[in-house]
Amino acid sequence: MAIPQLKIAWILCFLYGLTYFLSPIPELHYDAWMFYVKMLVTLTIAFKLCDSIDKFNYVLFGYIYGAWYMGFYVYQVGRNSGGRVERVGMVDSPDANGLAAALAPSIVLTLYFFWVTKNKLAKAAFAVAGVFIANAIVLINSRGAFLAVALSTAIFLWIMFTSSFQRKFQKQTAIAILITGLAGGLYLADDAFIERMYTLGEQTEVDSDRETGATRMVFWKAAWDMAKDYPFGKGFRGFNQIGYHYIPAHVNTGGKRTRTVHSTWFEALSEVGYAGLLLFILMIYFSFKTTQRCKQILKEQKEVDEYFKVVAIQCALIAFIVAMTFLNRMRAEILHWCVLFTAIAYQLYVLNKKDSSNV
Repeated sequence: MAIPQLKIAWILCFLYGLTYFLSPIPELHYDAWMFYVKMLVTLTIAFKLCDSIDKFNYVLFGYIYGAWYMGFYVYQVGRNSGGRVERVGMVDSPDANGLAAALAPSIVLTLYFFWVTKNKLAKAAFAVAGVFIANAIVLINSRGAFLAVALSTAIFLWIMFTSSFQRKFQKQTAIAILITGLAGGLYLADDAFIERMYTLGEQTEVDSDRETGATRMVFWKAAWDMAKDYPFGKGFRGFNQIGYHYIPAHVNTGGKRTRTVHSTWFEALSEVGYAGLLLFILMIYFSFKTTQRCKQILKEQKEVDEYFKVVAIQCALIAFIVAMTFLNRMRAEILHWCVLFTAIAYQLYVLNKKDSSNV
């Protein structure tokens, strides 16, 4: 209960349960809430069991290994639909974009362990894992995941290079990783990937003849307007059921009006209302606030490797935040894993050391 982001996650889950009474599809809302509760129970148990730095590393290795496996699976499937990999995913994100978002945070964690690991065989394993994960994101062609990886790794390398807290040859290593990463990215990126990434700067206006990337902004505005009428939210997929009333009739929504809002922030607003969105933002805020405290303590104790592990965890969370901005992932397991990583770090590097100093 000393971990603010976990407390807020449970409060948000409780509030989500209350919106059962507002949901237009209460049976589906109840099922979604049950999955939410089970996930938080599992994460809470994982938090209690992860009581040492070695166990923490094993948890992070497990995530990287799982991402590696999914990367290999995507490689085996290959592009199967319009220059993309489709019909691949996981239990809580059965679509390819959701899978890419789940993979994105693992890149920076893989990069961190590749950097600090001294064992050559382990270093090679992390390098291979990184290649397969990056290749999967290229094959899936998810623009949100690409932005997530680019921003999170750029922040990590920038901190590596500019930080006053340095390992031997740290700046040179950052430059070498950047050059190698850019070369590897150019090698993996094919014409289909490059053409899709070019569309990030296009489609800024709504087209009445077809759905474009700008259409999502119409959905976001519709969710905001919907919240004015339903300030406590409408529960599971509330926007799908009601949001189309707030979308202008001339806007092409891809053939059907009952669409998802395509943003976690507006998903929270439309499903749990203003209070739910505030709690969701606070959960993210305290995840960063507690890890900032971790970094302060580790810097004072001159724990360079652990300091940059926390930096990598922060960047992993940033990666998922970027990806989820364009997807409905409010109850995503990987999001809550990233929050869990920050909670474990705060427990190990701040609270436990505070307790031991009082003995």
